[in-house]
Amino acid sequence: MEAIMDLFVDEERARIQADPMSALHVQYTPSVVLPFEHGLPHEKIVKFFMDYWHYTVHLSLLYIAIVLGLQQYMLTRKPLRLRWTLVAWNGGLAVFSIMGTIRTLEELVFTLSNHGIHKSLCFGYEPSSVAAHWYLFFAISKIVELGDTVFLALKKRPLTFLHCYHHCTVLVYTFHSGSEVLGMGRWFMGMNFIAHSFMYTYYALMSAGFKVPKGVAKFVTSIQLIQMFVGLLVSFSATIAKHLLHLPCQQSLQNLYLAYGIYASYAVLFLQFFLAKYSSKSKTE
Repeated sequence: MEAIMDLFVDEERARIQADPMSALHVQYTPSVVLPFEHGLPHEKIVKFFMDYWHYTVHLSLLYIAIVLGLQQYMLTRKPLRLRWTLVAWNGGLAVFSIMGTIRTLEELVFTLSNHGIHKSLCFGYEPSSVAAHWYLFFAISKIVELGDTVFLALKKRPLTFLHCYHHCTVLVYTFHSGSEVLGMGRWFMGMNFIAHSFMYTYYALMSAGFKVPKGVAKFVTSIQLIQMFVGLLVSFSATIAKHLLHLPCQQSLQNLYLAYGIYASYAVLFLQFFLAKYSSKSKTE
């Protein structure tokens, strides 16, 4: 395991670990700061990701083992209904995602309008800012969202490779990116918050028994699919900025490898899912 982790160590990461404020960052303070959006020293936020990102690999393996165990446990048992539990679960994640969307897009729009595309891709958050706090909340939410799979297993719903793979890899990549104070992170977090705002709101309404138009499910999947291709575009743009134009860029090559790998695989898997579920041929069959 140590040999694998060594692949993700380079001079940039060592510099940030020694001095988190040395990371390239954009300063932004919103007009309204809520009580839970400040107070953590920048050293603690960056150090949290530096010290613990690799444990997400172990957590992902534990997650798979627990899910497989739950499936075996439920084989001889009736599926649980969990209606109102799911309403509360999905509703809570929907509210969190909507709040995250508002707060992170505010910072992204400010960065784009005042500093341009280059800094939006290559300069991270100020490590003690409101946006940095939201990245911490976002990363922790990736652990919480593993509970989605537990509910599916308890309800004896089919679990796809896409579902489990997506949860594991998003968790690992989010924490790894946090340890580097990435500029690309504002794009990835913003897109994910938007997609999850729609997705969890849809799930909450379905769990509560509302008759949601069928087109909404297709719309949600479309947003998720678009997110994957935009992720590839963002990664490609950061690559050009750093390695072709040689502009200052807070971005390691190792993290770029991860970004290309997961977003390319997501694009293929989500496209396959979309075509299988919504193409005219599959509907006919």
